[in-house]
Amino acid sequence: MNRLLAVLIVILLVTPGAYAGTIDKGVNFLSDASSNVQSIRDMSLVLIAISSAQKAVGNISAGEIDHFAMLLLSLQNPDGGWGYLPNETSNVVDTSYALIALLKAEPYVSPIHRQSLLNGVSKAVSYLLHSSSGWGWGYAPGTAPEFYPTAMAVWALGERGYYYTDGPVKKAVKFLLSANSTLPAPQTLALRVIALHAVGYPVPKELVSKVENLLRDGRLTTLDRAMLTYALELVRPLDFTTSFFVSKLLELANVSGDYAYWISSPVYPLMTPEVIKTSAYALLAVAYLEQYPPQIPVEENPYAAPCSELKALQNGDGGWPLIKPGPSNEKATYYALLALKYCVPTNESIEKALEWSMKALKVDGSKMVSSHRFSPAYFYALETLLHFNVLSEKEKENAIKDIIASQLPYGIGLWGNNLGPQPYDTALAVRALVDLGVPPNDSLIQRAVTWVLSTSKGGWGIYVSTPYFSYMLRPDVMTTVSIIEAFEGIVPREKLKPHADWLASQRVDGGWSYWKPYYDPVSGRVIELKPTVELTVRVTDVLTNFGYNFSRDTLNFVIKAKTSGEINGKSVETAFAVMYLSRYKFIPKVTLDDIRLALGAKPFTLVAVGLSSNETESVFDSLVKLYGNSFVLANTTKIGRGYYIVIAPYGSYNIPKYNPYLVFHVENGSVVVANYTVPMNSSIVLVPGYTQRGDALFVLYSPSSRWMAVELFTTGFIRYIRGEAMVLTYESNRFLQRIVR
Repeated sequence: MNRLLAVLIVILLVTPGAYAGTIDKGVNFLSDASSNVQSIRDMSLVLIAISSAQKAVGNISAGEIDHFAMLLLSLQNPDGGWGYLPNETSNVVDTSYALIALLKAEPYVSPIHRQSLLNGVSKAVSYLLHSSSGWGWGYAPGTAPEFYPTAMAVWALGERGYYYTDGPVKKAVKFLLSANSTLPAPQTLALRVIALHAVGYPVPKELVSKVENLLRDGRLTTLDRAMLTYALELVRPLDFTTSFFVSKLLELANVSGDYAYWISSPVYPLMTPEVIKTSAYALLAVAYLEQYPPQIPVEENPYAAPCSELKALQNGDGGWPLIKPGPSNEKATYYALLALKYCVPTNESIEKALEWSMKALKVDGSKMVSSHRFSPAYFYALETLLHFNVLSEKEKENAIKDIIASQLPYGIGLWGNNLGPQPYDTALAVRALVDLGVPPNDSLIQRAVTWVLSTSKGGWGIYVSTPYFSYMLRPDVMTTVSIIEAFEGIVPREKLKPHADWLASQRVDGGWSYWKPYYDPVSGRVIELKPTVELTVRVTDVLTNFGYNFSRDTLNFVIKAKTSGEINGKSVETAFAVMYLSRYKFIPKVTLDDIRLALGAKPFTLVAVGLSSNETESVFDSLVKLYGNSFVLANTTKIGRGYYIVIAPYGSYNIPKYNPYLVFHVENGSVVVANYTVPMNSSIVLVPGYTQRGDALFVLYSPSSRWMAVELFTTGFIRYIRGEAMVLTYESNRFLQRIVR
């Protein structure tokens, strides 16, 4: 009898005490349960749950995930799918579960197994794409769509990066919004929300409200509550409501020794599918808000720009190659020089690069004029010299003439190649002319702009022109971001917004590649390209102008690309890493993440100023329930040595004394925290600070926001504090959280 069964057959009870460790114990339970499950669905749920919990528990199960993922992969049928049991005929539901599981496990799989896993993923995606009926999925390939298989397939494809506007899922999303289901109503609602969110579809507010209302029903089964809680976390910003429902789910955990599991009703044996499914969804839910755990302070600067690496890539002739070793390239040299200003460049390096760029401009310009083909190489050489103000007025005039002369012979304001006029070439020519001093309202510029905008309503790619018709091939990220950049300040942003939205939809694996993965019917396989630092940074910056903010994810992407060696030897990639990382400064300081790390690990003194005895008791009891018996209640308002939680009205303490790095002051009924200014009467502020030999958490409130200071603890929200400070505001029935980073 294995250890798991030996423990759990003997005892079925809820051990009272702190929630701390429940996620770890839930991982332990499912990890050990994995050897006893039989169905593909249960195997997949176990893998989904323990993989999704890894960020919360510190990647303690990577080896087990790798083993289990390879086991699941070994059971894949030749057609790319999985059946309910190993070696059974493939079906859509179990294939979807397995695909989600492999995608969740991928970050933790050994490098030697990663390619095998990705190959299996591609085969599974192909199976699902081929199994669609057009409007959705049935249980078997090509059968009439039903809710459950459609929801699972959409979820799985969403995990792979498909967007709701993409062909394979576009009609299926419409079907999901109104399809009936034979599943219990709470599970149907949860899966509907999860699937829609996976493909980026804006989940209707009425669905979110239904989820919240159901979660307030005390008659829910634990499985229903787990699935609904996870669905709510996906679509509702973290607030007291979501943290309360997560805490409710934590209360339902059965803890026995090193294990934690969830059941809807006592059942034996504990390896039944109901226990596995309930525990998997519950772990998925309680670990979700923990996916960004406190960062352990390190002395090494993660934002250090790879300047020395970039300098080392310069060729002897002064230019930079695309890949070292290789010939100098105009684009690589342009971006390398832009990046060097963030380093400590030598004049010799810059002068040699400018000399090379001047020679390249003359050679590229001569070819451009003689061939009537505008050259991107010429564009980058020209932009390099313009950026450093090297060209004389006469040379600028000649450049304008050369660019105009390079238009295609049969079109005014059109530049391109043998396939005809190209949006990419034309946009670069427009940018070059404007940078050379041609007014944006010049008729030539406006004709070119009008033509480019007329070629597409969402993304640009290669344009093919014939005497009879014209059409655009598959839009790509490089062409689209280049055109939006080129038209900055020339074309109103509202005209570029559809193309920016298209760019946003192409994001995959935290970044952007030339193309998002897509199924190629000619080759019969899914075409996948790796995201690059260049495209990810360029798209992130462009989308900022259209209301998108991917800066934090992009920072993580760039850091990962740098530390993994992915950019080594690549000039453009290295240059963009330098430019992006140089925006961030590393200054060690106390943060709310430090407080989170200390809670439960260090003894804290609770100082409650202005709270009633009942409120103070509720806060204290909540801390004990969350973190264990590591708290004492102070009988004074003074702060001494050690670790403190201080709940007090605004103005009670001199905050800069405890945290000199943070901009904080109160004025005219408002509180200013870093760049945020909020009304005092509807806000609380969480500020970390130093004490002698410890840290302090200040929770500052006004008389009308005191209830928020209490619920910060009673709802369990305290478990998710992060950043350099947090501002929580409740206005017009809306909960807003602002994180100072």
